[in-house]
Amino acid sequence: MVSRPGQLMRLPDWRARLAAEMDRQRRDPFAWGKADCALGLAAGAVKALTGADPCTSWRGSYKTAAGARRALHKRGFSTLADAVAAIAPEIHPDDADVGDIGVIESDGPMKQALCVVDAAGLIVITESGHGRRPREDMQRAFKVG
Repeated sequence: MVSRPGQLMRLPDWRARLAAEMDRQRRDPFAWGKADCALGLAAGAVKALTGADPCTSWRGSYKTAAGARRALHKRGFSTLADAVAAIAPEIHPDDADVGDIGVIESDGPMKQALCVVDAAGLIVITESGHGRRPREDMQRAFKVG
């Protein structure tokens, strides 16, 4: 990760950039290390909002669930939420706004997944592209810019 909590700043045109990024990745099927909840969905949203890619050093470091876990632990993190906390300040989920990053419980191998907050709830990544979850599913939240 490339910055410390609180250093990310939203660009003036962040709303248009976020909408374009979500449209771009909307139909990308899930792929570990490319179009997953971290390197695809969340990092794509952060880059759209701020112009900074928080996952540059992670790209190409894994292609499987086991590889993702190894990459996470190699960098000193126990959970996806710990990794996000290294770049963005944690806020109460009720205070999360459009573009902020959330954490939800998952049945997948990581046991949690990252999501992006939008006006209607949460955007998540699924096997076939973007999906939706209700905002109440968000367990933790992190302020992006």
